[in-house]
Amino acid sequence: MFIALRDLRFAWGRFLLMAVVVALVAFLTTMLSGLAAGLIKNNISGIIQLDVTHLAFEYNNRPSYRNSMISRDMWEGWREVDGVLAAEPLGHTMFNARETDNTSLDDVVLWGIEPGSFLEPRVKSGSGLGIKDNGVIISKLLVDRGLEIGDTFVLDRVLTELEVVGVVDEFNIGHVPIIYTPMRKWQEATYGPPGGPPPGEKLPDILFDYATLIALQLAPDFDPELLSDTDIDMGTLTVDKQAAYEASTGYKEEVMTVQMIQIFLIVISAVVIGAFFTVWTIQRTQEIGLVKALGASSWYLMRDALGQVVILMVSGALVGVVLSLWLGQSFMESGNPFELRTGTVISTTLLLIVAGLIGSALSVRLITRVDPMIALGRQK
Repeated sequence: MFIALRDLRFAWGRFLLMAVVVALVAFLTTMLSGLAAGLIKNNISGIIQLDVTHLAFEYNNRPSYRNSMISRDMWEGWREVDGVLAAEPLGHTMFNARETDNTSLDDVVLWGIEPGSFLEPRVKSGSGLGIKDNGVIISKLLVDRGLEIGDTFVLDRVLTELEVVGVVDEFNIGHVPIIYTPMRKWQEATYGPPGGPPPGEKLPDILFDYATLIALQLAPDFDPELLSDTDIDMGTLTVDKQAAYEASTGYKEEVMTVQMIQIFLIVISAVVIGAFFTVWTIQRTQEIGLVKALGASSWYLMRDALGQVVILMVSGALVGVVLSLWLGQSFMESGNPFELRTGTVISTTLLLIVAGLIGSALSVRLITRVDPMIALGRQK
């Protein structure tokens, strides 16, 4: 490392510039990871909080929360299967909502659940479902839009009036806030006539025999073959919780887009570092030839050059990560969708360093081609 450290002191300006570039790439990569994790969580936070192991959709090649419909005999049939600890219907419908003074609340997702079931979330303030027939629990995002406990609002098109009785954390699906409502009220809003039944009449019982999907709690040793057979018998398609994320609108596309951007950033880092050390090696050709003429091996000089890369990459990456952590904390405090996990930060940083080493290793191979005779004045 003698020559490497000497070069770092002698050409500190060049190496400082490259360290800044590495820090910038590390900063961008880490920030992008945090923003991606925040956006993805914002997309599926409602599903994440569900206390389920699997979700059963109506059979479809591409299950979706928007085009699934299951009937009472399906969820009651699942309850009878050995190894099924619990099975509850879950309703999902998107509406546009407005307050009673016609102030728009934009899009909301109405989730119908049975009050007191394992699907009901824990409220941060207010009360749970079942206190009032039209009482609902809202996501914190709707509080930011102006709703409070005790307020009433209306679902457009169906003219169903709901009252806020509780508030939970910011739970969304497809970046749209979730409103938890009693299953019967959800069925009225989704399948019933606008404004409810005519005075003195009631809705037909068949209206209350449908939902969107089935939330399942399966035993850890549940037989996969039994799962497949039950799907065939019930006409459902059951996926685990992780796979259910992909049924959320835009989830898969978001993940793929962010991953591609991260890959491009890491490739750019490898190319830039490789180009820098290629030029640096060419500029030091005579010096390298002299050291070789004095007895240094190509392997010794390559280790020396790679040592420079390690110092450059580690120092630059650490600066970039620290800066992104500081700025990311500010993002989270301001309420922006941002989340950094220790494992993600470490893996991203290591991947960036490895990419830089690979890029530089391809360039410092030029050292093996340097002829010691160059140092003795031989003309090429």
